[in-house]
Amino acid sequence: ASLSDARRPNSKRGEALRAGLADMGVFFVKIGQTMAQRPDLVGDELAEELKGLQEKNAPFPDAIAHRIIAEDLKHAGPLAPGVLWDGCDPDAAPLFAEMGAAHVASASLGQVYRARLHDGRWVALKVQRPGVREVIGLDWASAVLACKTYTTLSKVMNDYSLVVDTVAAGIRKELDYHEEAANLEEFAVRHAFLPFVSSPGWLPEYTGPQGSARVLAMDWYPSRAPSELNREERRKLVEMAVEACVVQLLVTGFVHADPHEGNLRLGDDGRVVFLDFGLMDRVDFGVMECFAAGIRSVLSKDWLELTRVMQEVRFCPTPLLKSVKDANGNRELLGCDREEFARELAKQMNDEDGGVSRFGAMATALKKLSNRYVMLTPPYVALLCRTFITLEGLLGDDPDMAKEFNIYEVALPFAVRRVLSPRTRRGQAQLREGVLREEPLSDGAGAAGEAQARRPRQRWRAVATPKWEALAALLEETGADKASSSTSSGAAASTEKDQDPFGATEGVQRRLLRTSEGAAIRRCLYDVDLFDTLQSFLVSADSRPLRERAIDALAEYLSTWRLEAGLSASELRRRRRREQLEEWGPRSTAASASWGQWSPDDPYRLPTAALKSSKAAWKLVLRRQLQFALFPPWRLPYRATVGLTRVLLASVSIGVRALWRAFQLRRRRADAKTASPPRLKE
Repeated sequence: ASLSDARRPNSKRGEALRAGLADMGVFFVKIGQTMAQRPDLVGDELAEELKGLQEKNAPFPDAIAHRIIAEDLKHAGPLAPGVLWDGCDPDAAPLFAEMGAAHVASASLGQVYRARLHDGRWVALKVQRPGVREVIGLDWASAVLACKTYTTLSKVMNDYSLVVDTVAAGIRKELDYHEEAANLEEFAVRHAFLPFVSSPGWLPEYTGPQGSARVLAMDWYPSRAPSELNREERRKLVEMAVEACVVQLLVTGFVHADPHEGNLRLGDDGRVVFLDFGLMDRVDFGVMECFAAGIRSVLSKDWLELTRVMQEVRFCPTPLLKSVKDANGNRELLGCDREEFARELAKQMNDEDGGVSRFGAMATALKKLSNRYVMLTPPYVALLCRTFITLEGLLGDDPDMAKEFNIYEVALPFAVRRVLSPRTRRGQAQLREGVLREEPLSDGAGAAGEAQARRPRQRWRAVATPKWEALAALLEETGADKASSSTSSGAAASTEKDQDPFGATEGVQRRLLRTSEGAAIRRCLYDVDLFDTLQSFLVSADSRPLRERAIDALAEYLSTWRLEAGLSASELRRRRRREQLEEWGPRSTAASASWGQWSPDDPYRLPTAALKSSKAAWKLVLRRQLQFALFPPWRLPYRATVGLTRVLLASVSIGVRALWRAFQLRRRRADAKTASPPRLKE
């Protein structure tokens, strides 16, 4: 028996519910799979029992599956030596060199068989459950009717039938195996820059005909299920899966909408392996930017900003509405302002256990708040909630990790990078307004000034300067300076704990700088004079907070020099990262070819076309800076003398201060080491 079977309680009530949902059809099985991740709603006992819907479902006869494989692949002979189907030609050549006659897994939509091709490769054959296309239509109609009835009787504002439509449409897509195969390939292409993520390839020659395929063939990826892992391995799998899904939500916009225990595995190559790409969710750039703003608001407890974001994503109506009772006891809807809603939101989030650390707890808090205020539930929000609630459910077997884990803190670095790489016009305008101070077109006044403003801007004049205070705040929010502050307490903790254990942050950062994701930043750099910006950073009073952080970071770097074999702490982290990447090595041969060729020198693979386009854009920025340096003609001599002298003197001053702070850090660490009591020998 699996570990999950061992821990599952022996509950007749839970068994009856699981069996009832399985008998009711695919749609209700999907509902049960989601509820299995929500013990706060259904209780621990029922949640554990419902997890059986994620791992195994009542199978259909293997003989029917054998016939479906033969019919879909148009093969008249045996499926493999000794594996015959009713009506086959026993003298014909077998389709596979070897195949298990019994299924190895059974799911709500089908079951899986393992076979070996004549070239030696092992494949997984996913066979669709017979009659499922017809059954899903009835389930869909039943669920819509139930939602309409509930909406009418409870008089709620939400039309839950829209959510049902979205989920049912997603299940219909799951039945299109060619679309699932296309999703699988697109997933690999979009996330090839994440070195710790993988997925199997598919074999079109062993997949049924397009439009009616009932068989999907994929490479058999050597891996283990969460129930087969020890505690540390399971923690690693959960951490990798959460980071991968956060990147999907905030960076790529292509989200796996069904990451339950049956669809996540730990590959023998050390990576998190995603399976089952039938149900995917596409998130547009505007929603990504709103979710990034929402994550930042939760961590900073800026409930007024979170209220604005909730309205923007249509989670709350505009204007906001609250439900109150009139003199006769009847409920009516009245408008309310953002400040009132934000106060109630703050109270509910703080009262809920885990309200500011777990997505599921936040969903529960919002559900309670909906008793007093109108909440809308856009269908895409329902799918995204399902993704992260399901992921948090994986923590259920590890109470310590569940207590310490904060999904918002994990998401923060990626949220900030989404803020730095807006793709909507509104987001780009907000970024520019937040970090740049626009230079006036003209110093003139009246008609003369207006005429000058209408003239083409001189090429050698910068149009903006940095807002240093805003940049300092943004740096503080990313947590980039936390490592240095933590080590200043007396121990070089930053050398022990890797802030980016799987390389996700570095991969996203490279994507930001080397693809079209960084277009907004490049535009900002195009419009500022970098030499003047450098001078301002080194000497101006406005940049002092940011300059102090830079000195602290440099001091930390210098204080850990020769920490181990002549390497600094940052170099040690880079070396460990490289060792980790080399330990991972190439992806399994079962991985999709769309992941590309593995290289430890460049594990963050990016499309060649994107790199070429980004390189051309950076050339434009460089050309612009050359114009600033060379025109007008007097500017270059001035900068080469007076300007360069100021830069050098300021740089020397910063270097001396950093050396002094590094010396103090080393001395404090030495004193702390001397003062610590000696360890007793065992």
